[in-house]
Amino acid sequence: MKKYIILGLLSIGLYSCDSWLDVKSDQEVYEESMFEESRGYYTALNGLYILMSEGTLYGTNLSYGAMEAWSRSYDLDNGNLTTFTDLANLRYRNSGPTDLGKAIWLRCYKVIAEANNLIQNLEADKDVIFKYGDVTRNMVLGEAYAIRSLMHFEIVRIFTKAPVIDQGGVTATVPYVTEFPSHVNPPVPTKDILEFVIKELEAARELVKPFDLDDKYPGSISYQDRNVDRRLKLEVAGEITVNHANEEFFRYRADRLGYYPITQLLARVCLYAGDKDKAYEYANEIVEMVNTQTVYDFTAPGFIGNPEIAASTVHPRLHEEIIFGVYNSKLSDLTEYYFGKNVTTNRLRIKDPNDLFDNPNDVRLKAIVDRMPTKFSLAGSNEADMKRASTTVPVMRIPEAYYIAAECIFDKDKAKALEIFHKALEKRLNQVYNLPENVDKERFMDALVEEYRREFLCEGQLIYLYKRLNIPMRISGGVFVHDGKLVMPVPDTESGIE
Repeated sequence: MKKYIILGLLSIGLYSCDSWLDVKSDQEVYEESMFEESRGYYTALNGLYILMSEGTLYGTNLSYGAMEAWSRSYDLDNGNLTTFTDLANLRYRNSGPTDLGKAIWLRCYKVIAEANNLIQNLEADKDVIFKYGDVTRNMVLGEAYAIRSLMHFEIVRIFTKAPVIDQGGVTATVPYVTEFPSHVNPPVPTKDILEFVIKELEAARELVKPFDLDDKYPGSISYQDRNVDRRLKLEVAGEITVNHANEEFFRYRADRLGYYPITQLLARVCLYAGDKDKAYEYANEIVEMVNTQTVYDFTAPGFIGNPEIAASTVHPRLHEEIIFGVYNSKLSDLTEYYFGKNVTTNRLRIKDPNDLFDNPNDVRLKAIVDRMPTKFSLAGSNEADMKRASTTVPVMRIPEAYYIAAECIFDKDKAKALEIFHKALEKRLNQVYNLPENVDKERFMDALVEEYRREFLCEGQLIYLYKRLNIPMRISGGVFVHDGKLVMPVPDTESGIE
């Protein structure tokens, strides 16, 4: 097993080529040995998650870093984070944003290339034996498809015009890549890429479904142990042992791109593409699952607050709600640069939390200390007591499903929309914002946007909300009009990977 781990790490760290998309996997050198057995596919799949967890993607840029700075959530007036300042002011051609865009672009396509390599090998290999046979084979294949789709979607959201200002996405800006190696890839209209991504995610969801939902297979064990009510009862009883699958690779399925995360990702993509009916269908499936506490649930209000005061009883990342997150064992080193207690010049501070959270009873306000978000600031806390706070980056959390479902059903069933929306407010002790039964669409959307701002602070999602709806960014004391310019330029196609 050590040999496969070493080969996997080599494939992540060493690569080069002469063209931006002619991405050759270093696994190609080792394919004869790496893909001989099922564990080689496991190593390759784990490698995709490792790539996504790096600072270039979700480890920093696609979460609390560049994407959040782009949405102007931070006070960047200190002038020490010029790349973020230029990005927030839409100065994309300055060197910082240019290099940033290139890094994100290349890393996304690197993950896509590695996913394509895994998919092609697995689809062609009919002899490799997996425990549980085709059920496990399909699970691995489904996850690889989902990862490939997620990376294409991130590229679309960052580097193309929003469908709302592009006739649904008619402009061809970025490629959609499904072959390895890939040499010629012309840009594809955004609407076509979104259609491909949705179809692929729907297929991926069916591929992973038996492994994750059927009690005969290990995926269901992880989801059973993800049940918040069960875990809290174990903690109260002084029992912290949970059941796991015997095989290490099959553990912690609930944190990977399994059935439920793919379902919520489908809701996110369908909404961005403008298909509200499908978006509601997928989002409401998550809402109904959460309402019955089958697996996930909202973090209890008493577990949201300041870890400097009560480290052992606070869950800064709201880990019960993370439906998909990435693991990075060095994450605290990355966050320390921006949020560390010994950092003064590079701190990322929220502009005006009291303006955003004008309800003092909102429990999320208690999780912001000195304009610092405790989601990623570990100052004054005991990391061991903060559960997953030191290693996990939330990519999707369940409140988003409630917001998507409420938005998508509002025009057809206002009462249902308000029921879903108010349920989320209740979980944050924020009922002061409950809307009247006769609320109009404009007032509802205004309240929804404000909830996105409060809920996903420092998670990199606000910029896509402003872009999808083509509305000005909301900042303390006013708005910032972007005129539809929330599109990072596609990097020079002649630039090589370095």
